[in-house]
Amino acid sequence: MSKCTAAQAIARAEYYDGYFEKATKAYVNRNDKAVFALDKGSNNYTWFGQVCGVQGGAWCAMMVSTAVLEACGGSVADARTVMHGVWPYTACNQLYDAAPSGYKGRRGQWTPKPGDVIVFSSDGSTREHTGMVYAVQGGYVYTIEGNSSNRCQKRSYLLTSSWIWGYVRPLYAAGVEPVLPVYQYGPVVCKDPELHLLTKGCAGPEVKTIQRIIYARGIDRDMVVDGDFGKRTKTGVINLQQLLGLDRDGEVGALTWTAALKKLA
Repeated sequence: MSKCTAAQAIARAEYYDGYFEKATKAYVNRNDKAVFALDKGSNNYTWFGQVCGVQGGAWCAMMVSTAVLEACGGSVADARTVMHGVWPYTACNQLYDAAPSGYKGRRGQWTPKPGDVIVFSSDGSTREHTGMVYAVQGGYVYTIEGNSSNRCQKRSYLLTSSWIWGYVRPLYAAGVEPVLPVYQYGPVVCKDPELHLLTKGCAGPEVKTIQRIIYARGIDRDMVVDGDFGKRTKTGVINLQQLLGLDRDGEVGALTWTAALKKLA
């Protein structure tokens, strides 16, 4: 048996930070960094789909599965053991449901550790996104996620974020628990370093800034400035974008930041 450790699984997941999904199937059979930024698209064609045998579908869970498989030296049997009998899994609920008691828990009832699989839900019930925890520090959980704005990237959230549904602890081999540095762009969390992107589920000082702008512009005088990008903040952003004459996607990208700050000045 060559079950992987948590540190090995994280190392493989981190390797893919910056990988973009592809517009075509031209590069899906390659995982070298030379192709990470080539043929960018939104058709869910990825190396992870190639490994898991599913192309064209949501691939956040496939990224986690692939990282574990590669950390296990390519042994599907060992990867399946680590993932509580489920490999590859292509739905965010399957791993949580398969994990036995003591290896999983809901937000607020489970203390995450590096190597845990994090499960997200936008409505509190539908489990729709996942990633791997690589650090927990100062009230934040730091993750590596596939299918995040069409790419694999690092993000961070308040441990109390309503976007977090729960966690699963894979059945890793014994080893020294990894102690890894947090995302280099912290303490500003959940911000795409290229796009300056804030989306639902993000948390941190920049979320507070956009909440203050929403309040100051009179868009929502009951806005709570708590740094947690929830449903109310997204609605406020949509209304702010309408006021500014921008596309109303509910995400704070470079155009929204620039326009909002100019109007506030």
